[in-house]
Amino acid sequence: MIFRYRDYHKVDNGWVKVFEDGYFKLSSIMVNKATSTVINVTNGEGLLFALKGSVKVNGVSMSSFDVAYIPRGSSVKVELNPGTLAYLAESWADNTREFYVKRRESVKPVVSGVPPYERSVYTMIGEGDPADSFLMGYTEGSIGNWTSYPPHRHDGKPEAYIFYNIDPGFAVQFILSEDEELAYVVHDFDVVLIRKGYHPNVASTINRISYAWVIAAPRGQRTLAVNVHPLYSGLPMGQTHLRLSK
Repeated sequence: MIFRYRDYHKVDNGWVKVFEDGYFKLSSIMVNKATSTVINVTNGEGLLFALKGSVKVNGVSMSSFDVAYIPRGSSVKVELNPGTLAYLAESWADNTREFYVKRRESVKPVVSGVPPYERSVYTMIGEGDPADSFLMGYTEGSIGNWTSYPPHRHDGKPEAYIFYNIDPGFAVQFILSEDEELAYVVHDFDVVLIRKGYHPNVASTINRISYAWVIAAPRGQRTLAVNVHPLYSGLPMGQTHLRLSK
């Protein structure tokens, strides 16, 4: 079973599927020249965001790390500027909502944890934002620190991490469950799909670990509730965007 995805970049070759796992799908596009595409989100909802470069969605300009919510049944025009790397996440949706853009600059980060597991978290699509399935944001760790820590899990709510601002160093992503213990070395734009288990990660001492996180919650479970590993439940957390259960 594959958990880490890399080398999916196909420059100037249109949208490329990174993974499709049940109702949760992630695609990517990377361009060196100005490119215009049309996205059809027919049976669910979508999130579009760029980790490099900038785009326009239906004429609305978006910088890197801004997020566009694409409603069920929508067809949108996406214009990508040269040097852009963008992603489209898709999941189920029952409701037809309005298109909107969430600006990274409008989101106040939460500084969560304490050294050596300190990070800034930008919740772009939270529990209070219009969506049926998606929760989404960005985590940017301090240099050499752990994130997604103390270790926690939310089995049944699949989550994708898309890493950035790691190179030229490296980081390690763990997935720990009753069935297996996995560790993946990750670099910029690697994608890790977390289906279950605790999933802490750590940066090397010369770099930070940063990633977009996208949760595609099933019906009735669209919350940021998590279960903390009992061995680590006493660690100080400070502020957090999560709902912690011990």
